[in-house]
Amino acid sequence: MIRRLTALLVLPLLLAGCLVSDGDLILPGDADFPVADGARFTVHALDEKGVRTDDAPETAVVTVESGRYILRSGEENKVFTGLMKEIGPELYAVMIREEDQTEGNLYALMRREGTTWWRWGMVCPQFVSLVEEEGMTLADFGMIVRNSDCVATDFADLKKALLFAHERQKPDAEYVAE
Repeated sequence: MIRRLTALLVLPLLLAGCLVSDGDLILPGDADFPVADGARFTVHALDEKGVRTDDAPETAVVTVESGRYILRSGEENKVFTGLMKEIGPELYAVMIREEDQTEGNLYALMRREGTTWWRWGMVCPQFVSLVEEEGMTLADFGMIVRNSDCVATDFADLKKALLFAHERQKPDAEYVAE
């Protein structure tokens, strides 16, 4: 009962949160580079069932510069930098930040199937709900909630959280290689 009451009080605070870290949980020396330099993708938004929405797809271009991925996406050519680390067969933890950010990262999970990549965006309130449905807490994943974000502090716990979500959620985006 107390856990449910806490969830009802805390959930509204989490509505816009992401899975984040203060520092880099994937280090350049540990990173994998499964996406080829210069790869182009058509990106389709997916609904909660993992089905393409009616939204117009966007284009994303991935390059490798100075040992990091650079992702340029959308009509505004928004730029992100990041790294990937394999955490299972064809499963990758993705650490990314906006180009003008100097610290902190967002995390997602990507699964490769041939030339298509599926993304799990890791929205904090959805993750909290999944965790609570299993009778667990964020502490079981070494995380806390801060400013509506789920904050990870080490790679082992991040990996555990990403794999947990992968088993229980549908992807939120489909990246199709051009």
